[in-house]
Amino acid sequence: MTTTLPHFEPFSPDALSHPGGALTEGPLALGSAGYTVLSFELATSVLRDKRFQNAALKLMEDFGITDGPVHDFRAHSLLMADGPRHLRLRTPLARFMGPATVENIRGALRRIIQDLAADLDPSVPVDFHGAVDRRLPARVYCHLAGAPVEDAPKVASLSERTLSLLNRDPSLTPVIVGAYDELFAYLEDLVARKRAQGLGDDMLSFLVAQHDAGKLSEKELFNEAAAMLEASSVNTTHQTGLVVWTLLRDRAVWQRLVANPALIPAAVVEVLRLYPRPGVISRIATEDVELNGTVVPAGSDVHVAVWSANRDPARFDSPSDFVLERERNQPLTFSTGSHNCLGQGLAKVEMEEVVTFLVEHFPDAVVVEEDTEIGQAGGRWLVKSLTVDLKS
Repeated sequence: MTTTLPHFEPFSPDALSHPGGALTEGPLALGSAGYTVLSFELATSVLRDKRFQNAALKLMEDFGITDGPVHDFRAHSLLMADGPRHLRLRTPLARFMGPATVENIRGALRRIIQDLAADLDPSVPVDFHGAVDRRLPARVYCHLAGAPVEDAPKVASLSERTLSLLNRDPSLTPVIVGAYDELFAYLEDLVARKRAQGLGDDMLSFLVAQHDAGKLSEKELFNEAAAMLEASSVNTTHQTGLVVWTLLRDRAVWQRLVANPALIPAAVVEVLRLYPRPGVISRIATEDVELNGTVVPAGSDVHVAVWSANRDPARFDSPSDFVLERERNQPLTFSTGSHNCLGQGLAKVEMEEVVTFLVEHFPDAVVVEEDTEIGQAGGRWLVKSLTVDLKS
């Protein structure tokens, strides 16, 4: 058994400078935050292993949120469920968010993007992150959930403030708790309005109908609705910006997309591999688990470094290069196993449609480098600013 592991800090400011894959000493490291998994093979194994539980509740508790409505929500959320309860809660949502829903929403997506683009002035460089990236996912959520379009700014703000938990800054605790309280109140009002006005074919109506059919308790209904709202915007916002930033800066690739838009889905997946917004997926060992010859004790924090697994040379040829024709390109950006991201299909389609819009309407668009800043925080990529010269 391995007793000495290399040192690695997955949340340090320079963590993402690691080129990817296992270290010289192996695919598992140890640091002040716990264990870090760096290779694609071991990362896949951990994410699919039911002996590792989502660390979202522990992160809340580390912030001092140890009781009350916010803690109760997370403790009973889909993220923390396993076994039959997880399957019961996840299956209906997975069906609702399946390929048919995703493809059917493309038309609505195009209309939303065109509406957002109407506010752009192509004669000057535009704040693409503020005007499109940050506004689109919340608008899509409102469409999907059957919420008034006027609620989109609130939805975006709630998603950003609740998930600021992932910044791992305990000073944000009052902001986080306040945001969740606001989110719960917003959903209670929205669900009450839906019940009064009559249910439709939207996601919230679907959840209400599941409750009314005895398949979800009242608490489960609101927990699932809250989980969908908190995850609705902020990560997709940054990932969309990373996609646009990457593709517009690689002019050879961009010209290929302009010439053949059928390549756009593959291009989006390759950016997801290279610049994954969810850079670290954290788990907790529920029992002693052997990983690569090391026994990880029960209760240990285990952090899967997604950006490292996605650039593992043992899994991807020329892992740091953008390769449009990459085969078997299945990065771990949306996780894997039974807890993979429910909204990944929708997120990909949103990104595809943004790129398609630029290809069709602004094929000469370029990034204004001096007014663009891409950063890193908490092991994650983020867009601080993205300015685009549309050159229409």
